[in-house]
Amino acid sequence: MLMFTQVQQPSSLEEAHALLIKQKMAPVLAGGCWTRLGNRKWPMVIDLSGLGLRYIEEDATEFRIGAMATQRDVEVYEPFQTFAKGAFPKAVKDILGVQFRNMATMGGSVAARFGFSDIIPLLLALKAEVRLFEGGRMSVEAYLSYGKRDLLIEIIVPKQDVPVAIEALRKSTSDFPYLTGSARRDDSGYSVYIGCRPGKPIRAVTACDILNEKGMNALEEAAEAIEGEVAFQSNSHASAEYRLSMAKNMFKRLVKEVDTWK
Repeated sequence: MLMFTQVQQPSSLEEAHALLIKQKMAPVLAGGCWTRLGNRKWPMVIDLSGLGLRYIEEDATEFRIGAMATQRDVEVYEPFQTFAKGAFPKAVKDILGVQFRNMATMGGSVAARFGFSDIIPLLLALKAEVRLFEGGRMSVEAYLSYGKRDLLIEIIVPKQDVPVAIEALRKSTSDFPYLTGSARRDDSGYSVYIGCRPGKPIRAVTACDILNEKGMNALEEAAEAIEGEVAFQSNSHASAEYRLSMAKNMFKRLVKEVDTWK
């Protein structure tokens, strides 16, 4: 249950950022979906609902998703039904239920950096960026290691016609995934990201290097290389050993999908 004694509703990005820096223990209340699950009583929360950040815009080169746009907004946005073969609706459709996706914001989904995120692996494969109040524009991959307390304003997705693929493995529909992954193939070769592991999703560098050097004939060798560079943990959803085994198979499926992408 979410409990707090004071709520601040800034009317400008400048005011919101100043509060964020001054009130270091105050959580940002975006959709508030996960904050509500705790039993802690917060002295203050910062509500971003009055900043006009719920939007999805596009121009000839990129999509811009405001931090307060919801997962459902992304799911039903018409251009996303065909962009990257509908990867965005596919990424969010199994996240709990529609009521949850109507509240959960895209900014919160990225800023929280949850290890079980369905969305972050896709953004990595799409080479997406974020725009921050202080840090400016940076890649999502760089943002995952960004250490400053900063205000995420929007997510920027380039309109690049390159093959991407995503996958999430669950015990049942709407459950938390026990393994997520994404892949991309462009002029620099293959990039594969593995999620649901300690910390942020990781690019399978060694595995991709083998594949980029030797080609699809080395797919089995590349998949086996995951064991030496990707660490997993055990929890109630799956053991570390099971996740590793599934990650090798997922790697092969994702690579095959982007290799035959038309």
